[in-house]
Amino acid sequence: MKAEIFDIKRYAVHDGPGIRTTFFLKGCPLHCLWCQNPESMHREQEIVLTRIKCIGCGACKAACNKLDNTLRLPKSQCTLCGKCIEACKTGARHFAAKLLSPEETAMLASEDKLFYDLSGGGVTFSGGECLTHAQFMEHTLRLCKESGLHTTVDTCGFVPFETFKRVLPYTDLFLYDIKILDPLRHKEYTGQHNSLILSNVKALALAGANLILRVPLIPGYTDNPEDINAIGDFILQELHNDILRIELLQYNRLAASKYGNSTIYNDGGPGEYPLPDLTPQTKEYISHLSRILSDKGISVFCETI
Repeated sequence: MKAEIFDIKRYAVHDGPGIRTTFFLKGCPLHCLWCQNPESMHREQEIVLTRIKCIGCGACKAACNKLDNTLRLPKSQCTLCGKCIEACKTGARHFAAKLLSPEETAMLASEDKLFYDLSGGGVTFSGGECLTHAQFMEHTLRLCKESGLHTTVDTCGFVPFETFKRVLPYTDLFLYDIKILDPLRHKEYTGQHNSLILSNVKALALAGANLILRVPLIPGYTDNPEDINAIGDFILQELHNDILRIELLQYNRLAASKYGNSTIYNDGGPGEYPLPDLTPQTKEYISHLSRILSDKGISVFCETI
């Protein structure tokens, strides 16, 4: 049993309390217009091409005769043999993900236990949607808890509640995305309705899970005062304010650099960034949104850039 992990971020300080190691797993059931990790959209293994590192030497083409003159090939023809990666002299080509077992993952997470203990930190699992790897997550979280680590799951919530029941005994904290309450706009922006997401968070609150809700503030999409007010009412009426806090995540443009075709496939990659012209909110505007929630008696946090 192994999972596709496309990034491991050590000394992470925004993915739960204290200093943490965050594991990012491939695969997500949502396709948000503003996705911050487009390399995680698809669960299957891919070969990434970092154009800025490529010197066009042709060593990869000599190793794989399927490559065309642009040093790419159709995705259907790639067998993931890795010959082009081995031949690449600059490291411009590499597999998108590492395949790790629960034991390997828990061992990596435990390497920085001293920093966790000193800072009140631990290990976080994110994505993509880490809970699409249900069996892997259950096993890995259990091993982490047995090693004395604080565990956090960062989730979009769009998985069967049975999956949450499997990981709940081994999860100290859930970072839970609530993007927008309007089901039609949620489907327009993410590809899925939000009924499962909302029912899951209500069930988690009822089960006594530690919850921090997170709202990605996308200009013109999820940052309208009316939508924030609706989320506040949902917290009060449906969750009975039984959350640790809600975090408003200021929009940033960093994701745009990950788009374009970053794979070796001439018919692959996430395409162009769908929202190229958005401007991050001002501190004053975010303070206004925060007050909508705090005036309702809801604990709210936002770190602006």
